[in-house]
Amino acid sequence: MAKGPFSDAVQTLKDVAVDFSQLNVSTFVGTIAVKVGATGKPDWDALMKEAVSAGKIKLAASTTLRIDGDADNFEDPSVMTPGLRDAHSNAIKSGQEARRGILELVRKQLEAVIK
Repeated sequence: MAKGPFSDAVQTLKDVAVDFSQLNVSTFVGTIAVKVGATGKPDWDALMKEAVSAGKIKLAASTTLRIDGDADNFEDPSVMTPGLRDAHSNAIKSGQEARRGILELVRKQLEAVIK
């Protein structure tokens, strides 16, 4: 089957839908030694894996927002501060705004194909 703008838009929508099923935000406290990878940027996946396994960081807050509207929230009162709460809330807002932007892009692609 030939690929065209409509099939490309549908594939983009499928890819976005998988990633949009939930938004996860975790806020940690602790100390990590930043290592720069071959790209010249920190390798955050490796840093987090090492810090968690070494017990160098602690989960302060975690939020999961699901596409159906359900949400799970966690805060550790022993480490949560107003500043951490603000940072966590801002990360949630940023994730939601990014998702809105991507959905708007997909909507525009679909409109262009349908016209």
